[in-house]
Amino acid sequence: MKSLTLAMSVFLAVFGVAHAQGMDPDVVFERTVRDDDRGVRAVIRYRPEVFFGGQDEIVNDDGTVSILFWDGFTGEFTAEVIEGSLAEDDAGAFLREAVIAVCPSVERARLENEWVNIRPPYYSIYSQCPEVDDRLE
Repeated sequence: MKSLTLAMSVFLAVFGVAHAQGMDPDVVFERTVRDDDRGVRAVIRYRPEVFFGGQDEIVNDDGTVSILFWDGFTGEFTAEVIEGSLAEDDAGAFLREAVIAVCPSVERARLENEWVNIRPPYYSIYSQCPEVDDRLE
């Protein structure tokens, strides 16, 4: 496993501070991380409540297909690569390591199974940061 070196720059704990500085008001914290092995530096942002949804196909007993639509709210970590670049096959590993580094309380089993949205220079994954979420309540 490649090592992830943290260089923390900014920690925003409340919505008002983030909004006052011109940031997305849904971002509750932002940290800069550096991975020397990959030659990448990125800004990691955490939003505790983003809207998401999807659909599942259900095959009925008679062979017909029903579609179940669902939606809800979840947390999201986004990495914006500001130095270097990531190969697509390495982006997921980098993002997961960065999330664990900035939020040690993240549920790692869920994090490992989540899909990574790749849109260079942005990479995102759904997951909660319980230690931050508890302070927001």
